[in-house]
Amino acid sequence: MKSYSHACIAYIVGRLIAGKDITSIYDYAEARQIDLSGLPDQKCLKEFSNINWTYISGGRGICRYQYRCSAGHHIHLSVKGNTFVGYIRNSSSHFMGKVKGDAVYLYDQQESTHFNFRISGNAVSH
Repeated sequence: MKSYSHACIAYIVGRLIAGKDITSIYDYAEARQIDLSGLPDQKCLKEFSNINWTYISGGRGICRYQYRCSAGHHIHLSVKGNTFVGYIRNSSSHFMGKVKGDAVYLYDQQESTHFNFRISGNAVSH
């Protein structure tokens, strides 16, 4: 998975789990603030409308989502509480993690690497 994919996933789970309208992401691995305008599908991520999401009912407190990126990739996520597991369809990219407050912890199984992000933003108003 490319590094921007990790930031996109941090954005998505930050929005879904923390309920934040993400305004900035800090990548601890690279010790830098990520420019949100440089993320792939930035416009689609920023709008974050139901057009791009499919909610698939889950059992036992698990919510399943499918996010359709304009680049043709589909991200599948299973969320339970503040933890998530997912993969990018048609690739060998699998990941898991946890959202705790403003922190997103992500483990990329393909790279066997941990990533830590800090997300900032306001609570999403429904």
